[in-house]
Amino acid sequence: MKRVFMLCFFVCLGVVEISYSQDHESGVPYQMAQISNQMVDQVNDVPVNIRRVAVYKLNYNAMRFSVQEAEYIRGEVEAIFREYAGLIVLSPPELEPNDKMKIVGNDSTLQILNIQGRSLADVSPELLSQISSNYGVQGLLEISMQRRVPEGIVLSLRMMNPNSREIVWTKSFISNPYEVEEEVDKGRTSQITFGAGSLQTDSKLRADSTLASPDTSFSDIIVDFGFTYTYRQPLNAENNAYLGFTAGFDILRSRGDDDFDVTMLNVGVTYYQAISEKNLDIDDYRIMLFLNTNVQFPINDTKGEFFMVKPGLILNMTKNLGISAYSSLILSGETLRLDNNDRITYNKVGYGLHAVIRF
Repeated sequence: MKRVFMLCFFVCLGVVEISYSQDHESGVPYQMAQISNQMVDQVNDVPVNIRRVAVYKLNYNAMRFSVQEAEYIRGEVEAIFREYAGLIVLSPPELEPNDKMKIVGNDSTLQILNIQGRSLADVSPELLSQISSNYGVQGLLEISMQRRVPEGIVLSLRMMNPNSREIVWTKSFISNPYEVEEEVDKGRTSQITFGAGSLQTDSKLRADSTLASPDTSFSDIIVDFGFTYTYRQPLNAENNAYLGFTAGFDILRSRGDDDFDVTMLNVGVTYYQAISEKNLDIDDYRIMLFLNTNVQFPINDTKGEFFMVKPGLILNMTKNLGISAYSSLILSGETLRLDNNDRITYNKVGYGLHAVIRF
């Protein structure tokens, strides 16, 4: 029973703390503190010919703000102007915003004015000019406040010249501004390479189906037409090292005998490392080393597969175009058997040149 009581106590305590935190952050003092921090750097551009200011109008919804909250916000705004803008803030009683209702009438008309948040002088342009002249007011400040979700308090300040009624300064502030997340270049890229290379055959073994004579062997040069798609992601914030996956195909064409032509699919992983400074013109590194490891296997009845490593060098000429030179090393599986039992054995070392398209 005691344990159950203690558990309930801590749960209730956590709920109270969460509720207090939410109430605190949604309260006017907290939200006004956020706006005050923003205003410190934003009130130093008031026109130099305006040094004496006074608040003459408060615009707010009585369902959203109490009179005390509105006065608190006004006091914070005046303090910011006084301390960080170097202005003289006046408080003429005639310009004090109030929540009174004024009835204006004569023998023929009767007008009821709701002047909540406005001063008596605000409803009379002549009186407003006279009071501004009497107190030497150079700027009349209008404060508009709203409360919205999730923005919190939205505060708009507007200052006008009391003589010309020209708006000379205006700013808006939000206690909980929506922060647009800046798109960060994460360096994820796709890449297509295509071109041609060369493989040397150690031997081509032509099987004799009649068994009347031994198999014949001869050497040839194989042209490797390759096409590869690469998806890569950076390994660090500088985007100078990448790890990616590759897929593509290689068309191996014999210059001496078409019977030994083979088309291979390939899949593998690749690593890139920049070896030069980043070039601002192409927004990438000019020279990069790469190492691709893949497995290649034929797509027809040919038997066998290559386990291959391709080290190389990429020269990025523009933001999207480059060239790469590589050498290839067959680690194992260099012999393929065709469907007619002919066999072709490749030299372990080859080379090639590819065009590179990045997007």
